[in-house]
Amino acid sequence: MWLKQVWVCLVLVAGTQALHEPQERETVDDFIINGVDAQNIRSNLRFLTQKQHLAGTEVEWELAAWVEAAWREQGWDEVHLVPYQVLLSYPKNDTPNLVYVLDDAGEVVWTSHGWQEPLYAPEEADPDFLPNFNAFSAPGVVTADVVYAHFGREEDFERLNELGVNVTGRVVLARDGAIFRGNILQSAERRGAVAMLLYGDPQQYAPFGEDAVYPNTVYLPPSGAPSGTVYFYDGDPLTPFYPATDSAYRLPEEEAPLPRIPAQPISYEDASEILGRMGGAVAPDDWQGNLNLTYHLGPGLQEAGWTVKVEVHTRNVPTTIYNVVAVMWGSEEPDRYVILGNHRDAWNFGGLDPSSGTAAFLEASRVLAQLKNETGWMPRRSLVLCSWGAEEYGLIGSGEWTQQFEKLLGDRAVAYLNVDMAMNGNYTFTGNGSPLLRAALMQGAAKIPNPDSSEVEAGRTTVYDTWALRTPDPDHPGEPWIRLMSSGSDFKSFQHNLGIPSADLHFTHDMYTQPLYHTLYETFAAVDELFDQGFYFHAALTQLWAVVAVDLADAQMLPYSLVEYGSFVASAAADVEEQYGDLIISRNLTLAFFRAAAEEFSQTTLNFTNSLNDMDTSNVLVARQLNDQMMMVDRAFLDPRGLPGHPLFNHVVISPSTSDNHIALAFSVLTDALAGIEDLPPEEQKQRWSVFSHHLGAVTHYLSTASNVLTSRLW
Repeated sequence: MWLKQVWVCLVLVAGTQALHEPQERETVDDFIINGVDAQNIRSNLRFLTQKQHLAGTEVEWELAAWVEAAWREQGWDEVHLVPYQVLLSYPKNDTPNLVYVLDDAGEVVWTSHGWQEPLYAPEEADPDFLPNFNAFSAPGVVTADVVYAHFGREEDFERLNELGVNVTGRVVLARDGAIFRGNILQSAERRGAVAMLLYGDPQQYAPFGEDAVYPNTVYLPPSGAPSGTVYFYDGDPLTPFYPATDSAYRLPEEEAPLPRIPAQPISYEDASEILGRMGGAVAPDDWQGNLNLTYHLGPGLQEAGWTVKVEVHTRNVPTTIYNVVAVMWGSEEPDRYVILGNHRDAWNFGGLDPSSGTAAFLEASRVLAQLKNETGWMPRRSLVLCSWGAEEYGLIGSGEWTQQFEKLLGDRAVAYLNVDMAMNGNYTFTGNGSPLLRAALMQGAAKIPNPDSSEVEAGRTTVYDTWALRTPDPDHPGEPWIRLMSSGSDFKSFQHNLGIPSADLHFTHDMYTQPLYHTLYETFAAVDELFDQGFYFHAALTQLWAVVAVDLADAQMLPYSLVEYGSFVASAAADVEEQYGDLIISRNLTLAFFRAAAEEFSQTTLNFTNSLNDMDTSNVLVARQLNDQMMMVDRAFLDPRGLPGHPLFNHVVISPSTSDNHIALAFSVLTDALAGIEDLPPEEQKQRWSVFSHHLGAVTHYLSTASNVLTSRLW
């Protein structure tokens, strides 16, 4: 087992002298920054993107073996391939999923494209590239009227209902990109829809017209159809809460919480064929898109008796996936882990998601191993590298691994640093993360030279400078905005289930959507020619990732932002009271205990931080005790029973909204219960108030618990 050496810490921590004198922090930073080679990253990406590499396929297995071999050759102390037997989902290679328009005699008038059209890079014409599909869609053939549902959000379905448009028994056509597609399908299925079609409207995906698209720009061409899973939950569907090892009990597939209706992505070229034929009322002005037509709601098409037929052959398949895990053991606290992770599987060639991140990962690991091998440096705490399998299907590789090692990780992991993709744009760096990692991220970004030459010419010489300018924090003028952690990538299990402070790092664009995301056109050529010529942004991300990891691994005292976390909690609690206080009081409920617990936590973080000045933190036993207390803070916010409407999430302070897994909120466990509550029937209001009251008490309790872990008393 890869954790077999952790007992060593009992001997090492007992002493007060380090096994070696660590190098000066600046020297280590300089070694990393100067050692990263952009051309190595480019070469890595070229290799990784030669073939489509879905999880569980032969090509993806070959990439796992390649990563394993690279880490062994680099000289990491241990490298392991970790298999799991899971349920995945694939289309039929020779029988594409299709959508038809049928006339009143049932004859086919129009047929969608089964594959995306090759446009530029030679690999786009690979005959082995799979047809368009949504993973875990139910198979089936459905013929019905169609309804246009805008972005498929809860408010969109409610608006349809207000406009007298019923989706029951109909095919829902919705835009991709505003919320997680699994939320759209769940909402449609719950309302009785019989199938779902998703497309990327040019309003978001090609806003500058049909000539300003790939391969000329980074925007989506008419033939692009983004893939993705529609499985609402995370982890292997057949082994919930437990790792998918040989000994695991597996649910019968019919009992797993899988989608029950077909779902299929289509291009906006195909969507225009359906939308252009639709009847019913004209869609509201704010639902109109950038296709050259008037959007109608339906139900049905303009011609009497004409219908839409959806034919999906996607099927679920048991298979084996692999994580690759490497370890560089810490010299003084080998049982404390700083974990770096990136997933390896892709829906397509993965030029951006995730192979830009994998290419950077292999360069970061090379430089860190070189730092150890050439200088004798060793991290104080262990560095753990995780190349995840099957992230795209529902965070399966990371989910199974964290379930398998949850007790060890819950006790020992210091932080998890995720890079899903190194970039999806070159506008600015962005970091989402636990408030505990705020200072570590900002200080790391301030060390990294700015890869944007125009920004350097303007006097902004570091990654931090552009980040603070282009993504300012509305509550902290002059500082960058570090957004909260939602879901949708491999940090989910670490942050939301185990309470391990986590961050997700990448360079991004200045628009809401990711235009080539999950399409055929996410090629090496797109990255090399359109996103990052010279791979300077990839190099900066690699430097930042490695520098922050070493900061967390080497510091005697963990560089957590306790005071900032306390301020965040107090401010978020005040926001809940400002938004819903009058409504809560009207029900003879009080927020006084909740408010007091939030304020107590804020004050406790300040007291704890101030007390460090009086502690002998050079003593490793004292440092160990204080670090352990700080490590408990995010853990203290975990409700082991899960959150209402989100049973697979446990963090009561930070969690995704129940209406969108990709949007994180503070205290959503409370605000989700109250959102729109006054518009509900009395019985539903009563139920919501019961949920709110129950969890108001729970959240208050966990806020107090977080204060207690920063003290040495029981009460």
